[in-house]
Amino acid sequence: MRNTFSSFVFLMLALTTPALASPKRPDFQANWQMGSNEAFVAQTSDGWVLPLYRFTPRIPASSGRRLPPVVLCHGMGANRFNLAQTGPSNLAAWLASRGRDVFVVELRGAGRSVELTPGSSSESKWDFDFDTYREKDVPAILSRIKEITGSPEVDWVGHSMGGMLLYAIAGHGGGFSGDVRVRRGVAIASPGMIDDLPLRVGIMLRLATIFPGNQLPNRLWLQTVSLFYPDFVPDNEASLGFKSNYDPMFARAFVANVGANVSRGLARQVSVWNGRGGIYSRDGRVNYTADLAKSSVPIRFIGASKDYLASQASVQKAFDAAGGEKELTFLGKAFGSIRDYGHTDVVAGRFAALDSFPLVESWLSESAARIARKD
Repeated sequence: MRNTFSSFVFLMLALTTPALASPKRPDFQANWQMGSNEAFVAQTSDGWVLPLYRFTPRIPASSGRRLPPVVLCHGMGANRFNLAQTGPSNLAAWLASRGRDVFVVELRGAGRSVELTPGSSSESKWDFDFDTYREKDVPAILSRIKEITGSPEVDWVGHSMGGMLLYAIAGHGGGFSGDVRVRRGVAIASPGMIDDLPLRVGIMLRLATIFPGNQLPNRLWLQTVSLFYPDFVPDNEASLGFKSNYDPMFARAFVANVGANVSRGLARQVSVWNGRGGIYSRDGRVNYTADLAKSSVPIRFIGASKDYLASQASVQKAFDAAGGEKELTFLGKAFGSIRDYGHTDVVAGRFAALDSFPLVESWLSESAARIARKD
């Protein structure tokens, strides 16, 4: 297993050093504004309050016509900073600077949804999984965006699990969630199956079966990682990617801020997917990956050459399953890039604005070729 020994040592250090909650810990909240100029909330049918951070267009759209809002959705165990961090690698601000109306969302349990939702610390509130996101959070978010903008369509960009939600909408809902349609989508580092997981991730999923509460402390884990970052962290840490791809001026603050706790139900559902060749509904009856064949939503799939969480084979699996217009691009030296990428540096690293952001914008603006191909 890649990085097995160093990851195991790092895991043991992090789990056995509670005293690291010291005054030297980075300030996890102060001065972390990501450039949004409006903020809204969406409320789910079961009482979660979900933040929507809006980046309004800075210039007219390059296409010369009005395009629908863009939704940016974070991955599992992450929050708004996943796709809208302070610094140059802010996809939301980047798209807004090119004329798009952008909404960065936080699903239940992530970021400010916890402080905004009454009773969010209760065990019952954390009894949710992937299907809950699809059935409750996504419809609430899209309905609210329609209310704000008047648009019955959105473009959807998701990183990791955020892209997997795109699969579940596009294939199992025909592109519709509630009364809003996903017009075009981009899935970045989003696997179509779960396999060959790194040691730490496998351990966390197994812990989900015996953990006494409904919240797995992923936020504390990443805050602990930030104390060791970058010196005692593997060169390509499974969830973060390559250290050299981050701006050293704010890398530790990003690591400290980007984490969110994970519900035990979600971790259990993902653990069931492991080795099954697809991503499934909680009852196992719906294979969201296979159902991508029913999709008419044009999707660009972006993978990273050295991603240990969304392997090339797992991204290829989703691409091969998808119906309709599609394109697959891998970023890495083996595919002609001047650098390799891991899981999160492909969207949050200092080179993302050069390599991956233009792929997102061109696809959503429909300047991409209307021919399915693989790079």
